[in-house]
Amino acid sequence: MSIAQLQNEIHRTAVEHGWWEQKRPFGEVLMLAVTELAEAMEAYRDGNPTSEKIGGFSKVEEELADTIIRILDYAGGMGLDIEGALCAKMTYNETRPYRHGGKLA
Repeated sequence: MSIAQLQNEIHRTAVEHGWWEQKRPFGEVLMLAVTELAEAMEAYRDGNPTSEKIGGFSKVEEELADTIIRILDYAGGMGLDIEGALCAKMTYNETRPYRHGGKLA
């Protein structure tokens, strides 16, 4: 499945489950994605236990997946081409200097 197809499926599921009865505020969506990242950090600090929701995966994997789901859902709802932007950004990054010319992180 392509990223675009995954984006469409994620958004379809969110719509079917009532998450798009109103337009999603951008700031709210960003903070929800940040929350998922914070939950991944908490899971990491707790020793990355096994997910209780998705068998065969760790809690960090679950929370990182939730982050991506939130981002792709929003992109689907707003008609954004995340797959195209991701490919374009990867191509651009290939042209950048080592560590982007001296950045620390």
